[in-house]
Amino acid sequence: MSRRLYVCATVIALCHAGGAVAGGLWLNEFGDFSGGRAAAGAAAGVDEAITIVYNPASITSLEGNHLFAAGGAYVGKSKFKTSYKSPGNDGGDGGDAGTVSPFGAFAYVPELDSEHWSAGIALGGMSGAGLDYDDSWAGRYQATDVSLLIMALSPTVAYRVNENLSLGASLQVVYADLDLDFAVPGLGDQDGKGSLDGDDVKTAYALGLHYERATGTRFGLFYQSEIDIKFDGDAKINVPLDIANNNLDIYRDVSTDTELTMAQYVRFSVHQDMNERWGVDVTFGWDNWSALDNVLVSTDRGSVGIPTEWQDTWHYAWGAQYKLDQHWDLTGGVSYDSSPVKNRYRNAQLPFDRTIRYAFGARYKPSASWMFGGYINYMDLGKSKIEADRFGGDFDENRAIQIMANFSWIF
Repeated sequence: MSRRLYVCATVIALCHAGGAVAGGLWLNEFGDFSGGRAAAGAAAGVDEAITIVYNPASITSLEGNHLFAAGGAYVGKSKFKTSYKSPGNDGGDGGDAGTVSPFGAFAYVPELDSEHWSAGIALGGMSGAGLDYDDSWAGRYQATDVSLLIMALSPTVAYRVNENLSLGASLQVVYADLDLDFAVPGLGDQDGKGSLDGDDVKTAYALGLHYERATGTRFGLFYQSEIDIKFDGDAKINVPLDIANNNLDIYRDVSTDTELTMAQYVRFSVHQDMNERWGVDVTFGWDNWSALDNVLVSTDRGSVGIPTEWQDTWHYAWGAQYKLDQHWDLTGGVSYDSSPVKNRYRNAQLPFDRTIRYAFGARYKPSASWMFGGYINYMDLGKSKIEADRFGGDFDENRAIQIMANFSWIF
């Protein structure tokens, strides 16, 4: 096989490793008080400017100028245990592949001199992933390092139809960045190395409907559009030919386009005040991950569509909040997302199974103008069993903790 043909085949065969990264589930929490109940009821509106990202129509319920900021991190722990591997596919279990990923969000909703119109803007992450396996582990031909970031700037308008009903829309300017490192089977006794990187800027949109009653009941319906991302970047391949023969090797830097789809999804939420202290929240949702039927990888030497076999997922969340006194509010909740992929199609780039979140948060109001808060969100990512041709097993440990702090200023 000629060097050029070998490099082309390697790029096309291995670039599918980046595909499943984009199949990762959307973020559900954005650093605000509702994140402390796993975002249950958030599409029905929250009393902070970040309500834009949960439901653009809900900003009509805010009075005054609202400024919101949040920051924190996801701390992951993912330890794979190999149950089988094919001959010639030596390697360990991968170590702790979990990483620490920072997260931030910002939103501003000004007071407009209008009975019906409201507007605002938000900036924050929409999706992301980070994994760092040992370089010599059994699944190294799928991935050794993975980093994905998808974030959006969202200018928003909303219109109050009457005292109960509001409609809203956000235009999203989306930035996506992908970096993937993986091992390449060498023609000698030593593995080669490969990497794939790329980024893209796209536009998308979100729509919302918000309905509230004087009885303390709020309903919200939120729709996020599909986003077709095209990662324009490079695939770098360095493959040993024959270690015993002067360490000759192949090195190529090939331009690539990796096209994938972030699924459209819907959230329906209800909030109900039970009395002056207690409130309860629920959310139901659907994510159209079956739209990610393949990932198209193209180079100047050809292209291929790689099947992903993802399926639609369902989202459920329940939570409650409690007013301890005039300064302190507490909240807690749990959510469940069904698995987007079956064991035989799952791979090491994003080892998501069904996901369960357990969250607890608190908020302090020193005055009517200021609010400070934070939450801890524990995410159980399941066993995430992998049944690949060359190796298989599951994750003894597969979890993450989101730790967030936030503040709101009303002026």
